Amino acid sequence: MNKTILCPACGQSDQVAKVSSLYISGIGLDRSARKGNLKPEGDAASAPGVEMLGLSATELRLLSRRLKPPSAGKGAPFRALHPDLVVLTFSLILPVFIYGIYTSQKGNLVPALILLAAFYGVYLWKRKAMVARYESQLEASRVAKRRAEQRISRWMKLYYCAREDIVFQPGTAKYVPADQMPGLLTWQATETEM
Repeated sequence: MNKTILCPACGQSDQVAKVSSLYISGIGLDRSARKGNLKPEGDAASAPGVEMLGLSATELRLLSRRLKPPSAGKGAPFRALHPDLVVLTFSLILPVFIYGIYTSQKGNLVPALILLAAFYGVYLWKRKAMVARYESQLEASRVAKRRAEQRISRWMKLYYCAREDIVFQPGTAKYVPADQMPGLLTWQATETEM
């Protein structure tokens, strides 16, 4: 029983449990149900604060889905590369192709070198813009990662009151219905960034 955390709506603590504990307990029940076990893995239903809510396994699984943590978002499938690194790699491989052209197609060597010089000229001309775009992509991914970490950190501090079906952060008077928890995390994110 968690006597120190009081629900801001009803002022009681007997039906209050940490959101992350409820979520983990529900996941344990889901995994057990998929494996065909009747007993939850790691005795998930007896996590601190969960047993006092008196929820059935089905109710706990459903509640767990409602209280899931915020998504970190999908990252790029591969990391962005600095334009200079791409050109350097191309330049290291290039002598092999130049030698192949020289040995098998001597007549195409001069046009290939002119095309190569044009490529390097365009790169040098557009380099500043390409590097700026690369750096803005890096900064955007850093900002997105930092926001996701902040939302998850706030989610870890939230509590759920079964009596009122609300989610709240202790020490604040702000609370929302459990279904609107993502809005609470977003509201807190914009409030802390201001």
